[in-house]
Amino acid sequence: MNIIKLSKKEITDINKLYQAKYRKETNLFIALGPHLNNEAKLANVLVKTYTTNSEIEGILISNDDMKKIAKTDTPCQVLCICKMIRKAKLKSKIVILDAIQDPGNMGTIMRSAVAFGFETIILGEGCCDIYNDKVIRASQGAIFKLNFVKTNIIEFIKNNSNYTYYGTSVKNGKNPNELKFKEPLALILGNEGNGIKEEILSLTNTNIYIQMQNTESLNVAVTAGILMYLMQ
Repeated sequence: MNIIKLSKKEITDINKLYQAKYRKETNLFIALGPHLNNEAKLANVLVKTYTTNSEIEGILISNDDMKKIAKTDTPCQVLCICKMIRKAKLKSKIVILDAIQDPGNMGTIMRSAVAFGFETIILGEGCCDIYNDKVIRASQGAIFKLNFVKTNIIEFIKNNSNYTYYGTSVKNGKNPNELKFKEPLALILGNEGNGIKEEILSLTNTNIYIQMQNTESLNVAVTAGILMYLMQ
């Protein structure tokens, strides 16, 4: 298997995919590592694979060229280019995210969603780009197993009244252990610093508060994992 030398144009075009604007124009994004490459292939969204490992199917390139296209602190063996995930029908359990801005939190929420049977994530205004390479790494492949809808949360709630909406709030929030969750249901999670907007909370059916000791709040991704586990 011969090593292919990437042209300057190829390197430039690949690097452009680290920019949200170019991802949107091309409907393509980058994922790094053999695990994500395999997940992309299984999801039928894999377009092209660049690798420095001759045992992995794809375009074999040099370590020097891989360093030019993979934005990682440690050596990377595989970079794949993928098609953006298409929208699918809503299922019985969804997660609604109100301005989740941290890529690590976003990716971790995706992993919990897949683990606990939430197949759709609704992305409200102010959320970070789900195709950011940090989000994709944090998702550990979960991004390829989910349906994403980007929309206005208030309009979504009003147009999908068949769901029971559960918000998260320290004010008048109920203990989740005392609730019987009804499907179809939607779990709403808010911004890391400000929580869920009041105008969204006013539209929920029930608000939840996780009882804690020696601390006032939990990281939003931790909260997501706990509540989605309880809602299985």
